[in-house]
Amino acid sequence: MAKEDLRVQRTKKVLKDNFKDMLLNMDYERITIKDLCEKSMINRRTFYLHYDSIDDLMKDVLNDMSLEFSEYTKDYDHFAEPERIIKDYFEFTNANPLYEKLNNNSDLDYIREQLIIKVADQNEFSSLKGVPDDKKIMIKVFVNSATVALYRLWCKDNKRIPMDKFIKDAVELITKGYNYK
Repeated sequence: MAKEDLRVQRTKKVLKDNFKDMLLNMDYERITIKDLCEKSMINRRTFYLHYDSIDDLMKDVLNDMSLEFSEYTKDYDHFAEPERIIKDYFEFTNANPLYEKLNNNSDLDYIREQLIIKVADQNEFSSLKGVPDDKKIMIKVFVNSATVALYRLWCKDNKRIPMDKFIKDAVELITKGYNYK
């Protein structure tokens, strides 16, 4: 695979960085190619050399975000160490304003769902070898959805409960389900 030209890399980086900044500060639906190009100081034609639409750029940003989280958690099996993945998810998301916004803004649910799918696809739960694929999918969806929902609950409660205690309770609930006390 040929290495991407440095000018192309720089242009894409400027577009993605400015897009993420705009996404943090305004509604996704209000971001226009015209405004993004002005902020990035590039011509609209240059934008269209790299992306077909804002949605296309969003897909590229989501891919980068999922790779960033996957890199952060690559050294262990997420299913075998639920406390570690839940703790990493809370800490990583809490430290990254765009992740925080995607998690807590219900208007962005469809974008967050795309990000969850990308992350789940990039992280293989090696301890699930031998488990049928349909059950693997169910387990991944359950763990991911529960972790995100609990993170949102913690934020909605203004992070009143210390993170470490909330994570401990979240791990107990996710791993023991109804038997959690």
